[in-house]
Amino acid sequence: MTGTTRMVVTLAVFAAMLVLMMLRPRRWSEAWWTMLSAIAMLVLGLVTPHEALAAVLSGKNTLLFLLSLLALSLLIGKSGFFDWAAIRCARIAKGDAHSLYRNAFVAGAIITAILSLDTTAVMLTPVMLALVKRLKVPAAPYVLLCAFVANVGSLLLPISNLTNLLFADAFHQTFAAFAARMILPQIVALVTTYAILRWHFRRDLPSTFSTESLPDPASVVPNRPYFLACIIVLVAVLVGYFLAPLLGLEPYVFAFAASAVLAIAGMANGCVQIRFVRELAWDLFPFVIGLFIAVQGLENLGIVGISSRGLAEMSPGSPQMLLAAAGATALASNIVNNLPAALIARSVLLGAHAHTGTVLAALIGSNAGPMITPFGSLATMLVLALARRDGEEVRTGRLVVLGLWAVPTIVVLTALSLSLTFALVR
Repeated sequence: MTGTTRMVVTLAVFAAMLVLMMLRPRRWSEAWWTMLSAIAMLVLGLVTPHEALAAVLSGKNTLLFLLSLLALSLLIGKSGFFDWAAIRCARIAKGDAHSLYRNAFVAGAIITAILSLDTTAVMLTPVMLALVKRLKVPAAPYVLLCAFVANVGSLLLPISNLTNLLFADAFHQTFAAFAARMILPQIVALVTTYAILRWHFRRDLPSTFSTESLPDPASVVPNRPYFLACIIVLVAVLVGYFLAPLLGLEPYVFAFAASAVLAIAGMANGCVQIRFVRELAWDLFPFVIGLFIAVQGLENLGIVGISSRGLAEMSPGSPQMLLAAAGATALASNIVNNLPAALIARSVLLGAHAHTGTVLAALIGSNAGPMITPFGSLATMLVLALARRDGEEVRTGRLVVLGLWAVPTIVVLTALSLSLTFALVR
């Protein structure tokens, strides 16, 4: 196969994978299309078996952490925590619809930070939709709230987003170091996003809502001891994440230990049955593995090497560099989805021995940036799909129009705040 033919075939396979992921013929999971793309890459000789195995093994820690987080989130969901949180948000608002929107945003940001954006997308979105239907307030502002907060709120910790796990593992970033650099950018991103959403939906949000239909928060908690155990274990595992480097352990060890404790406690209290294992989102693993191999095919074209050399020649850590890195990954994420964009960016940054600021700026683009197109991130796709299933369709045009001006604003301000953290503390 000639060089030109190899390039055309690789790009065609990768493009077909992206199109099929977005269209999902016969409602097949995205995992089918990434795995078929990976198989095509192997059969056509675009990726060798050795390269494929190396690509998957390079993400071993990430995949293990993903499994532990999925289990932990599911077990916490069994306690009624998400329903309880949504009802508490409404009760604290005391009939003020604007306060309800703020409370929902804050709850989504906290859940995203400590349990990952996929938890917000899959578990909080249905709960929020049921709540607004009960309160008879417009659903569209809350659907887009869940989509935005899932993506934008995933900057703070390595566990908040799969892309964070990939970068933290590749660049040897500890939980404490990662959080210390990202806390200011995360605050700026959330404040900016909330202000934009509140202004955008100023005519859609009512002034008040009736609290008569709200149940008591305790009524959605099936077992109080298990609920309290979930809260205690969640706090303990967060502390464990920060202590892991000091103990010489991988952070996912604490997540697996927490999941084991909650599984035993849940089964003892009758809240969890052994078949909960079947409820885990197992299709995420072939989805990610397929992407690893498909992206390896792109890397074999030499794109990464050329980009790395160009990046190495630029001024490291400058505000212009950080803005360029964030803008490039944001743009790529909206075109090809943020996970493949992040995987390619990771390889480019590793090849260029990039400055830590550039690495984190690229994460800002891949996390906060993919909100212009509905296929920019898997979390956005999940939120919109769940809303559609619930009869709350959000038109693509509305998301695009909002994203076209909201995303550049969020990404630029967040990247500048990251630059400020490096200017103050080097």
